[in-house]
Amino acid sequence: MSMSQVGSGLPRLLAERYELSERLASGGMTSVWRGHDRVLGRDVAIKVLHPELAADPTFRGRFSEEAVNAARLTHPNIVALYDTGEQNGIAYIVIEWVEGASLAELLARHGPLPPAKAARLASEVALALDYAHGAGVVHRNLKPANILISHDGTVKVSDFSIAKAATDDDPARTGEILGVTGHLAPEQAEGDDVDGRADVYGLGACLFEMLTGRPPRPAGPGGAMAPRSVRAGVPRQLDAVVTRAMARDPDHRFPTAQAMASALARSAAADDGDTRAIVGQPPEPPAPPAGQPDESFIRHEGRWLGWTLVLVGLAAVLVVVGLTLTKTVGPILGSGDKPKAKQGASTSTPPAAEQLKVVAAQAFDPQGDKQENNGDAGLAADGDQRTVWTTEGYNSADFGRLKQGVGLVLDLGASKPARKLALTLQAAGADVSVYGAAADGGSYPPGLDGWRKLGSTGMPDQSASIALERGSFRYYLIWFTRLPQGEGGKFRDGIAEATLQS
Repeated sequence: MSMSQVGSGLPRLLAERYELSERLASGGMTSVWRGHDRVLGRDVAIKVLHPELAADPTFRGRFSEEAVNAARLTHPNIVALYDTGEQNGIAYIVIEWVEGASLAELLARHGPLPPAKAARLASEVALALDYAHGAGVVHRNLKPANILISHDGTVKVSDFSIAKAATDDDPARTGEILGVTGHLAPEQAEGDDVDGRADVYGLGACLFEMLTGRPPRPAGPGGAMAPRSVRAGVPRQLDAVVTRAMARDPDHRFPTAQAMASALARSAAADDGDTRAIVGQPPEPPAPPAGQPDESFIRHEGRWLGWTLVLVGLAAVLVVVGLTLTKTVGPILGSGDKPKAKQGASTSTPPAAEQLKVVAAQAFDPQGDKQENNGDAGLAADGDQRTVWTTEGYNSADFGRLKQGVGLVLDLGASKPARKLALTLQAAGADVSVYGAAADGGSYPPGLDGWRKLGSTGMPDQSASIALERGSFRYYLIWFTRLPQGEGGKFRDGIAEATLQS
């Protein structure tokens, strides 16, 4: 292993795999480095604990445990955590590299964002938080520096593993390590136990900064400052969302991040959805000197150069052999005779994806009343997105933990392989899984046992294309495990159109 140093006493190579190249930032707990995974050939971000924290074995072990817990979070709006490790007293985590900018950088560059843009970005963060809270993970340190926007406009939340590891044994260290700022919920700054409502406060503080261009002051006895008192052009609706989210008493805030996302929905709908203009396009890589391959070629392709030369040599030999056979066999066949193509050979391109015909649809509620608006089930696969099958309304996103979920079964009439499911929902924010089952006596399994899971996804948008594992099934189950909050405070969703493709 190379032990050359990159700064701060760190080796250039961690775990004989992760190459550190450039330090990007340093905070109260970690320094952040751009790196490269030599095994998988991809760029990554590497967070390295400051030596004074890493020297504490208890803290180091807790940090690793929390990183493992955070790695369970798989959501399109959450930065993926790939790996965690320790080397010679250096504790680190390896996360997804996001090509783009942090919200903090964008605000420093552009100042306040248009209100609709701010509402949409905040609503996407809220969906990520709601997913994490459902998995039992509270962020605890939400701020613009931990919200990343990629060049394609995707919003991603980072650093889910940091804050809890830092303060479990001594909650009073919260201010010391994270810094008491206007983004930190009052109960956390005071060392009290926190839940998801602390993240609701942090998101409210981030939205305040998006709307006004300046961070909020920590909430005083009278609550947080209203955005309209700083910037007169802030819409009253968003002003109300921020002040409720940043209420000093957690009981006066939105009860869940999903509830906050619902409150933002109307304002967010006015956004054009294109955030690339404020992020900027990715820079073009510099051209390598004449006659010299660039570094990425050397890193990723150079190892194939030897095999390429071997294949070129073999091709040359085959050409020579072919010419020799032509001279020898040609006179025997005669000028008018040509060898026939091998039977069964085909030069046609693979067929395009085909939509599979659904012969019937039926609601699936094995742990409920077995109904779930079954009379409207056919509307989910009638080719008309204006007609919708909906679930019933529930008092919580997870059905009050009384059942695992509800869903809809699509019947193809006979077992057929489906490569993907194109799904359009009535509302964004649901978690959806897809299962398959073959016909058993002309019917499908009455419960989840007997179904094979083919894919799953969170639905930050109303539409998604879900890739399915290979298999041939007559019945395909679209299974909701989490529902968004709708009008009237009830949690529900619906399928406007579901299409299976081969």
